[in-house]
Amino acid sequence: MTSTNSGPDSKGVVRFGNWELEGEAYLFVVVGAVGTLLVFIMSASLAAVPRAVVSLLPIILAVGWVKFFLVGRPPHFTGDFMEKLAVGRHFNLRPQVWAQWPHPRGHRPRPPLTAGKGGPR
Repeated sequence: MTSTNSGPDSKGVVRFGNWELEGEAYLFVVVGAVGTLLVFIMSASLAAVPRAVVSLLPIILAVGWVKFFLVGRPPHFTGDFMEKLAVGRHFNLRPQVWAQWPHPRGHRPRPPLTAGKGGPR
């Protein structure tokens, strides 16, 4: 018997040279390569150097995304990184300390409803 990575819990591995891309990471590289070809065809009116620079952007972005966010990272790294950029801190970053922080808008109790000033009729 030979052990394989074909079980239901396996992500599968695609190898590009020295890279081992797990799961669906290779799709980013494939989409980047197709995008490079499409941009190269659509930028036919440009000179040679600008055309090469513009058409290489999709593959550079795709490979950069895979290299930074997917290869060797934990499963939720991308979501945590984007949350850190948007919010400024992770939601589950030391929850005991996070729960002690004051609410960003402060506590404002609702005013009591009065019959004479815009209350229910």
